[in-house]
Amino acid sequence: MQQQVFAGLRSKSIYPKILIVFMLVVAPLCVLSLVVNAKGESAVKQEIDKSIGSKTAYFVDSLETEANRMYEHQQGFNLDKDLQRLVYVDSTLGRFEWGETIKRLQEKMEIIKTSSKYIDTVSVQMLTLGKAISNEDPYNSLDREAVDAFMSQYKEKGTSIINVNGRLLLGYVNPVAILAQKKPDYIIFIQLSVPELRKAMAQFANYPHSGAVLADAERKWTIATGADKELLAAMNRFADERSGTDGPGETETLKVGGTTYLMSYQYSTAIHMKLLVCVPEKEVLGDLDSYRIWFWVLALLSMLIIAVFSTWIYRLIHKPLNKLVFAFRKVEDGYLEPTVLPTGQDEFRYLFEGFNSMVVKLKELIHKLYEQEIRVKSSELKQLQSQINPHFLYNTYFILHRLAKMDDIENVILFSQYLGEYFQFITRNGAAEIPLEDEVKHGRLYVEIQQIRFSNRIDVEFDELPEGCRQVMVPKLILQPILENAYKYGMERKKDDGLITVKIRQDDAAIRISVEDNGAGMTDEELGKLQSQLGLQLEGGEITGLRNVHRRLQLQFGKDSGLRLHHGSEGGLRVDVTIRDKAGQAANEPDNNA
Repeated sequence: MQQQVFAGLRSKSIYPKILIVFMLVVAPLCVLSLVVNAKGESAVKQEIDKSIGSKTAYFVDSLETEANRMYEHQQGFNLDKDLQRLVYVDSTLGRFEWGETIKRLQEKMEIIKTSSKYIDTVSVQMLTLGKAISNEDPYNSLDREAVDAFMSQYKEKGTSIINVNGRLLLGYVNPVAILAQKKPDYIIFIQLSVPELRKAMAQFANYPHSGAVLADAERKWTIATGADKELLAAMNRFADERSGTDGPGETETLKVGGTTYLMSYQYSTAIHMKLLVCVPEKEVLGDLDSYRIWFWVLALLSMLIIAVFSTWIYRLIHKPLNKLVFAFRKVEDGYLEPTVLPTGQDEFRYLFEGFNSMVVKLKELIHKLYEQEIRVKSSELKQLQSQINPHFLYNTYFILHRLAKMDDIENVILFSQYLGEYFQFITRNGAAEIPLEDEVKHGRLYVEIQQIRFSNRIDVEFDELPEGCRQVMVPKLILQPILENAYKYGMERKKDDGLITVKIRQDDAAIRISVEDNGAGMTDEELGKLQSQLGLQLEGGEITGLRNVHRRLQLQFGKDSGLRLHHGSEGGLRVDVTIRDKAGQAANEPDNNA
């Protein structure tokens, strides 16, 4: 029983409700935090993307600025008088004047070199003389390979930066000579410092495993830094997919070898160069990823704390509540004893004290009501029985009077014998309950008495009592009033062929006795009215007949027992007696007489 109570409590436990309430309170905060974190992460990522793009754009702008400055230096140097004198009047210069001119030119070229960290050397290729001069070498042979490469590319593309065996040369030539289809007299070359360019690229691609690529529009030359071969190949493919007219776009993602990179692209239309910067996303967003992980750890920890807190609240409330409910269940089962008070001084102790007080008072009240009900039931049963006995006595004296008046001595003797046995049954045992076997035997005796009255006008068919029903205790005189009712109202006007059948059968939970006559019967309205009157409790007055039997059966066996009235199959009235054997006295025998 206790296990059933606990199982019922668990099935209706408030723990899931407590947990759900806490979850519903915390869940919006977690969702809001997640949304805020996601928006913050997105904003930070956009800022990082912008930062990488800005660095890329700044580097390209700085290269354009440096290239323009170099170009301006070349333009100014192109008009230098010493350069003009050396190129056009070299043969007329004296040895000292020639040397001074060379020295001044080298000084000017050194000034150009120091104007930018991206300049490695400055040289002039004097095609008319077949000689070259640089800031490092006062007089050298002509760099024919560089001159031919520059002239070829300048005529085709109009660009000035060429790659000659790994050297990046920014060349300048008098455009008038090119436009006039003439061979130029000299070309001014500025050789860019590849190490300085690579060093500058490495400064804004300073994340581990990041890389940068600087290349011309046709990718005839490339400067790469900090990237492995696989990443460099992917970056070159990315650069090839972008046309030279594409401007800077948003930072894109590129996945290489299972690693995701942030790719920033910038193209310079002024110097016809592409710049790509590639940074591992986890290196840039590493902190954001850790924040996301910490957020989920915090969320899971919050859920765990909520579960533990809910469990604690549940135990704090459920333990005394469970004990109190179990005490109520014991009261429902009739165990009216106080329960042990909890040790705490909280509200539950007050409830338990109130419960114990209620149980004590309820126990006293039930005891008083029980005793009173027993006394009332005992007095009512005795009253009902005392009302039946005189009723039958009236009828028997009338019959005996009639037989004596008719001088029917034989029937007077037989009838007197039956009456003796009848009153012996009534007076011998003053108990309110008798075995059903004795009640049926008394019913048969009553039928024999009535047969003397009605002679051969009425036949009675009486079933044998099933063996398992014989010792079932029933109120005294429950069958006689029904038989008396059949004789009085069903058979009294019957001149001949009267029939009363008494059937007794038994099932698993009840004993059923059916008394049916073939008399005049009743209308539906009369039958319904009589059935409804059976259960009425009249204040005062005499309670006799069918209502008497119905009332006593219900008092002893419960409301499912008693009488039910029906139309008989032969046109008369059928009275069904139901005895619910609550004590389990009826045996589970098959119904042989139904």
